[in-house]
This record gives sequence, C-alpha cells and structure tokens, in this order.
Amino acid sequence: MKSFFIKVIIITSVFISLLALWRPAVSLALMNSESYINWMDSLNFGGEETSTSTNYKFKDTLGEIGTGRISSTNYAGLIGFRQSEADPKMTFAISDTLINFGTLSPSAVSSDSITITTTTNAVDGYVTTIEETENLKTSGGADINDVSDGSVTAGSEEYGIRTSGSAGQMNGADTAIITSSQTVASYGSWINGSAVTITFKAAISTTTAAGVYTHNVTLISTGRF
Repeated sequence: MKSFFIKVIIITSVFISLLALWRPAVSLALMNSESYINWMDSLNFGGEETSTSTNYKFKDTLGEIGTGRISSTNYAGLIGFRQSEADPKMTFAISDTLINFGTLSPSAVSSDSITITTTTNAVDGYVTTIEETENLKTSGGADINDVSDGSVTAGSEEYGIRTSGSAGQMNGADTAIITSSQTVASYGSWINGSAVTITFKAAISTTTAAGVYTHNVTLISTGRF
C-alpha cells in the first residue's frame, strides 16, 4: 500500500457588508436645526423606552405608519423608528481548522468534515464562500484531480467537498474546490445558529503518486445588511 498523508488547512475570515442608503440633503420630512439632524422620523401616537424585567429590556412604539422592510434589485430598507435602530451583528464559527485524511487506499474513499455556524441579524441573511490557494498537491508538484462527475469514487483519483444542512449550497453533489470563490452556504434572512457541515472527500487510484498532499482553503462569511 502506498503511504499518503493529506492535510487541508482551513483559513477563515468574516466580512460584514453594510448596505448604505443614499440620504438627501433636503427633505420635507427631515427634522433638523443648527444643532441636530434626525434621520429616523416616525409617525405614531405613543411608545415606551424603559420597559424592563429581570430577563429583558424592551423598546416599543404604538401606531407606526408605513413600517416594515422594502427592497428591490439594488437596495433594501427598514422603515420606521424601531426598524432603523438595530445594530448590525454577525458571528461565524468553525468547528476545526484542519482536515486530516490520514493514509489513503485505492479501495476506499477517505473523508473528514467541519461544521460552520453563522448567526446574524442582517435583513438579507448571509453568504459563505470557499476557495483554495492551489490544487491539493505534494511539494514535488504531484496533485490529486478535482472531482468532475459529482461523486468522489474509490479507485479513482478525485478530491472534492459536499455540504449538508438547510443552508448548504453543495448538498446534491461532490464539488471541486477551485481558486475562485464558490458559495458553500447561504441564507436569505436573519438567522440564529445556521449550521452547515462541509465534508471533504479524497480518493486515489493505483497510479497516484505517493507523498504528503496539502493545500490551504479559505472560508469567507459575509452578512448582507
């Protein structure tokens, strides 16, 4: 049996993209003076700033007019006093940063997995992408072929990933990792604890060169505020 050790190092980062709506210099609805400008006018007949108990703090308005979420191809907006108040928040966690296939054999597919978990209050959710620095290869330049038929198969030289979880975007087939960004997870609204498992798979043939195969993979998660 040929000796293989395959290592994939996962590099992670989080980017928060804020959608800024253009604000006009003059507006009939704009409250301002020499000392202030109020960008969050609202029409209502009451509300409470200090509702609290042991377990919560709550701010509310009564009778707000024309509130809610509006959007088009190029923008998204939250209308109303409380709609405009939430601070953008996002967390992204990864269960491990090292994939280790150990010793590979032509008779079996080797796999290892990580779980990525995202929480955000972004109105349009989030998107997580994956990309590689280069093919999975040895220091001498031998590489393992990217999977191209949707399934990493024992006895064939192939390498790829598959996702699982409701937000996974590669759930239906084993997919090659490439040097440009591909969406690996996505959700279209605010979400608490969106978990996606990414399973890495590798297989070799009897003619695959022996050696230690490595490469770096980057995961980038972006909030769509």
